[in-house]
Amino acid sequence: MAITDYTTLTGAIDTWDERSHDADELIGLAEAEFRLYFGPNFAKEASATVTFTAGSGALPAGYVRALALTHSTYGGLRQGGIGEVRQRRILGSGIPDIYAITGATIEVAPSYDGDLTFDYEGTLAGLTGSNTTNWLILTAPQAYLSMCMSFAKAKYEDYGNAAVLRAAALKTLDDLGIQSMVAQSSRAGVTIPGATP
Repeated sequence: MAITDYTTLTGAIDTWDERSHDADELIGLAEAEFRLYFGPNFAKEASATVTFTAGSGALPAGYVRALALTHSTYGGLRQGGIGEVRQRRILGSGIPDIYAITGATIEVAPSYDGDLTFDYEGTLAGLTGSNTTNWLILTAPQAYLSMCMSFAKAKYEDYGNAAVLRAAALKTLDDLGIQSMVAQSSRAGVTIPGATP
């Protein structure tokens, strides 16, 4: 069974260890370990479809900073202040051209009902029954499973296997970091200092 979301991960945890576990507790511990590993300033670019009702939509889990809000037909919206957005809403409804972030919501003007694409930087959003995926479970589900199994082994005082599984999960995160650096520098040319023939 492929691990692609919260449900398949919780099933795999019980299958791999053949014991009954509180999967939410193990996932929470694994994510806490991942956040320690990533550090306090970690943010990753992500994209989400946000559904708007009366010009208001909920920010995605793990939101840190807005990058863009885009209508599929009419293109990008300009980010402005909440006062400007609320003032423009007086004009009625239509295709939005401005947005602002306030509290846990994105507000657009004119008032709008429908979906917009939100590009943002975010932290690792925790897996739950309502938030079933995040970038890590989609990119490296083996890191999730290894870290969860590490905590399951530690619970039963199998510290040697717990350490091996934890190391495997962190190695996967290292490999993801190397892969990201290679992708970022693949377009860069190599320059060797010194005389050229």
